[in-house]
Amino acid sequence: MSEEEFDNEFLAPAGKEFQSIASTEPQEPEEKQRDEVARRVVSEMFDEYGSRLLRMIEVRLQPELRARVDANDILQESFMEAYRQLRTGVSAPKGSPLVWLRLIVQQQLVACYRKYCQTQKRNVAREFSISAGRAQADLTSTSIFLAGKLTSPSMVARQHELTIKIRECLAQLSESDREILSLRHFEQLTNRETAEELNVAPHAASVMYLRALKRFRVILEREKLDELLD
Repeated sequence: MSEEEFDNEFLAPAGKEFQSIASTEPQEPEEKQRDEVARRVVSEMFDEYGSRLLRMIEVRLQPELRARVDANDILQESFMEAYRQLRTGVSAPKGSPLVWLRLIVQQQLVACYRKYCQTQKRNVAREFSISAGRAQADLTSTSIFLAGKLTSPSMVARQHELTIKIRECLAQLSESDREILSLRHFEQLTNRETAEELNVAPHAASVMYLRALKRFRVILEREKLDELLD
């Protein structure tokens, strides 16, 4: 890709977030320009999608790591990796910029789990929900998120108890059902973004979501918790 093609495809007004990254070594004018373009483009993407990426991290960051790792730190590390990949040409968005950024966040989460398990001398595959290099939505984190949607006074007072019950409901679903519900319902991806992330056709993603939603609704109705999906 030429410099002009790179600019035309990726250059946009810069965002204000995470603007502290800059090279301290002398650079050639062309390299410096490419560096600035990459930094501006990634900053703009994080301005637009940062809050959604943070929600993704919150849903997928498992309790064992919450005391050790801050979600905002993972978000900033993801920014730095996206900047590095775009600047060096390792990768760039081919479809949705959000899906590209989510892949990078996934990589950072998995690296975080591996580092923790190496420190603790534990098996990452056994300790954490990682499948095909993806950090799966965590049952406890998702349950806490869902319990926070219950607003009636009686339910708010029982939030801890309900979190446990919601976790039990989620555990009755298959891993694939939980994953697509997390993507569509909790992390608020569109059907097209979900299809791209799962590498399936949009129609297939829609069918998968509707079937998972139906199964989850039946379980919640049985527990009188169906207002969670309203």
